[in-house]
This record gives sequence, C-alpha cells and structure tokens, in this order.
Amino acid sequence: MATKSMTYATRRLMAGDSFETQRDRDARILIAIRKARPAGEEEVIAESEPAIGAGNHDLDSARAAYEAALGKKPFHAWDAATLREKIAASQQGA
Repeated sequence: MATKSMTYATRRLMAGDSFETQRDRDARILIAIRKARPAGEEEVIAESEPAIGAGNHDLDSARAAYEAALGKKPFHAWDAATLREKIAASQQGA
C-alpha cells in the first residue's frame, strides 16, 4: 500500500492505493524508503501522541498578550516562553 504519491511500474499511485510489486526486492526497498507499507499492516496512531493543534492554547494566549502589550504581531517561530520574556522585557523598559 502506497504511503506517498509516487510512480511505480508506469502506474501513478496516490497515498493509500494498493498495488503489488513485481519483485520482493522492490517491496523491501519501497518499505525501507517509506514510500509503501505492507498491505495488511494498519497504521496505528499512538494514543500518547497529542493531536496536531492540541496544547497550543498557551501559545495562542501568549501571542495575544504579546500583541496587546507591544501593539504588533509576534514572530511566528517564537514559543510561549520567548514571548513571555519579550513581554517582560518591554514592560521593564517602559
């Protein structure tokens, strides 16, 4: 089963498409480079992994506080701790 869009044996495959390889060696290579997985193997998402977007409440509130305190939008790569430091530094300097 394809995990990414790719071309194999003149076929255009999309992620999730089932196909058979011509040789076992091809199957092992595609699995090794993570372009495919065995057809019977289900993708299991660990329950301990947080969903994308979960836990961003602290970051969102820190960004809102930064914008309110400094009057401009924060740099997108800053984390919540950095934003709090910048807010504290601006309040001490004012």
